[in-house]
Amino acid sequence: MIHGIRNFKLFPILVLLTTLLIFSAVFPVPASALTEVEVNPVNTPDGAVVLIVDGLSAPFIYPELTPHALDGTPLENARLENIPEIGKNSARILEFRAPQTFTEGGHSVLVTGNPGADSEFVSFKDANIFDVLHSEGYLCIAVMEKGDSWSICAEQDAVLRDENNSLKKMEIVLAQYEHSQDNPVPSGLLQLMEEKADLAPGYVTSKETGEKYNGYNRWGIETACAVVEYMAKNRPGQKYLLTVNVGAIDMSGHYRGNYGYIDCIENLDSELLSLYKLCEKNNLAFVLTSDHGMAFSADGSKGGHQSEKYSVSDEAQMVPLIVYAQDVESGVIRGEFGQEDFAPTLLGILDVPDRPRFTQGEQILLTGHVNLKVKLPEKGSVELRKDGKVISSPGNDDQFLFLGLEPENSYAVGAVLNSGNSLEEKEKEFSLKTDSVIEFGSKGAKTKESESSLEGAKEETSSAGVFGDGDSIFGRNSTHLIGYFLIGAINLAGFFIIMKILKKHG
Repeated sequence: MIHGIRNFKLFPILVLLTTLLIFSAVFPVPASALTEVEVNPVNTPDGAVVLIVDGLSAPFIYPELTPHALDGTPLENARLENIPEIGKNSARILEFRAPQTFTEGGHSVLVTGNPGADSEFVSFKDANIFDVLHSEGYLCIAVMEKGDSWSICAEQDAVLRDENNSLKKMEIVLAQYEHSQDNPVPSGLLQLMEEKADLAPGYVTSKETGEKYNGYNRWGIETACAVVEYMAKNRPGQKYLLTVNVGAIDMSGHYRGNYGYIDCIENLDSELLSLYKLCEKNNLAFVLTSDHGMAFSADGSKGGHQSEKYSVSDEAQMVPLIVYAQDVESGVIRGEFGQEDFAPTLLGILDVPDRPRFTQGEQILLTGHVNLKVKLPEKGSVELRKDGKVISSPGNDDQFLFLGLEPENSYAVGAVLNSGNSLEEKEKEFSLKTDSVIEFGSKGAKTKESESSLEGAKEETSSAGVFGDGDSIFGRNSTHLIGYFLIGAINLAGFFIIMKILKKHG
């Protein structure tokens, strides 16, 4: 009998729990992290492979350009098959200049977006693309024959590097750095990288000079392919950035003259298609660029790029930028751009609006859409409007990412906090040229991007709320508060009911 009575008396508890579940569904507890809203369809890559071909000069590979020696003599172009084929499906930036024409400087500018960056600059807090991508849950992996400065290596989760930067004494070592305990490098990938490191010296054993240089590059490309294949098979849901530097073309320019230089370019071209195809197959962005170019004083001479007589030349400054991704619109992009534009452009391709802390470059918009990130000081709701109509009004979070917005269109955004704490309720109207981040604080909204990202910004204070009456999120804030109050009241009542039952039948 006692058991029957207890089962009967537990019925109100079951009713109470059911009621709690219903109210939790209607009035959800604010979520954490980031709420994504796909305003229009986007094909965000699952990661990117950035191939930095050390010393590759754009005039030697772009059909629109003709390389010249410093004495004015026209030089031979490389005869290519695969790079032009890749270019048909990619965006190709015609004039992309390196502000610093040496290895450390070029790599530092690429990853920070700052034209004056050096290795120490890369190490500053939140100063590079690796910092931004780590915060988005990416793994950062690198295969570096050159460009392996201490600070760039330290930003990787795992990196293979040539400790000697030498063909004759090639010694690949694996280094691992812990950036997140929640997102470690797979042990199988580390084992694969160790195996590739052990095999490296065998690629440069040929007695034929050209083949030795080509083998050096081949190791880098084949190792990159192996990493992509491993990640596709074993960690298909993990986003990652794979940075690859192949160094033999730079060395060929220095030691083999302009004919050995184009020979090495042509042989690398024959190796590239497999890596590009893997990226295409696995929804990865593929990016080909360089840290600096290469110039020659005369036909048949050995090359240089850092000393003053070389560094002022187009051949030393102009480097390629070829970008493939599903959403990237193919074609030749004309205009004047610099390596400082690389970091925001790469992040834009990955639909990540945040930028390295000291970036001075601007995003080259290669997709047909832009993205907007809105940050609140605490959990709340955001409303995005276009032409006076509500596009989306997500809530219960402190960060919101709107994907697939139309460039050069006018939008308005506003926010309210769940807690009822006040923001200066302002309407902000703007036209997005590139990806942007808007942050709401106690003094209203501020934009963290350069002024060129937002055009026609206009703020108006409204006593009725950011967007006034109607279907605004701000008219619904009281509903959220009522919901939270009811949940609290039911919890409190449930506590007393349970205590009463336990006391009576305990």
